[in-house]
Amino acid sequence: MKTATRMLAGAGASALTLIATPAQAEEPHIQVNLGVDYSSGDYGDVEDTDFLAIPIGVKYQADNFYLKASTSWIEVEGPSGVIPGDGGVTPGAPGGEVTSRSGVGDLWLTAGYSLPVGNATWFDAVGKVKLPTASEEKFLGTGSTDFTAQGEVLHSLGNVSLAAYGGRRFNGSSEVFDLRDVWLAGAGVYVSADRLMVGLDYDWRQGSTPTGPDISEATASLTYKLSDALRLQGYGYTGFADGSPDLGGGMQVLYRFGQ
Repeated sequence: MKTATRMLAGAGASALTLIATPAQAEEPHIQVNLGVDYSSGDYGDVEDTDFLAIPIGVKYQADNFYLKASTSWIEVEGPSGVIPGDGGVTPGAPGGEVTSRSGVGDLWLTAGYSLPVGNATWFDAVGKVKLPTASEEKFLGTGSTDFTAQGEVLHSLGNVSLAAYGGRRFNGSSEVFDLRDVWLAGAGVYVSADRLMVGLDYDWRQGSTPTGPDISEATASLTYKLSDALRLQGYGYTGFADGSPDLGGGMQVLYRFGQ
């Protein structure tokens, strides 16, 4: 199933785990990913904000069920109103002071289950929990515990796969930000040939505060399968709204144990 959800590192989301293959019963295995991601944008402010993130994740899959945990190390230079993973959650004052800050990002826990709804179509029910391990004082996170419920559909047309998702993120309370619950949606197309897969995704999410800008961005990715266990991935993305970076990109290494 499509797992092109960004891994909370960098602006509005940063490292992808874009391994988009139809959900099938699989032997139990563990997948580990490690990467680097960089993005930059003004997020509706006068000053630009630069993000550098090192995302890491581990995923356990058995048959059609999976569990995943992911976090990142983040370095940020820019106005404090721009939060990693939430874009311009609250635009800073014009001419505001630019600060440098770094630390561990939030911890995301994800569970999903895939159901076949046809010979070439799958539906995933996905639940996510964001635990506030990022420093609220450093403006690396909102300090809230958030929950996301979403559904994902993938349809395979041989070497081409089409995917779409939609859901609701229930943001917790924050002492700093006036958070609200938000809608999210996206779609993607993936073309595979031998060991190579090319992907194109679009992601949208409402701003996390009533005055915060929406996230709207497109991502292109290239994944190369070195072996059954090892994959390399490169990607680049651009934003179309103040909640997203102007430009960004990164690389990932994904390794599977137990297959």
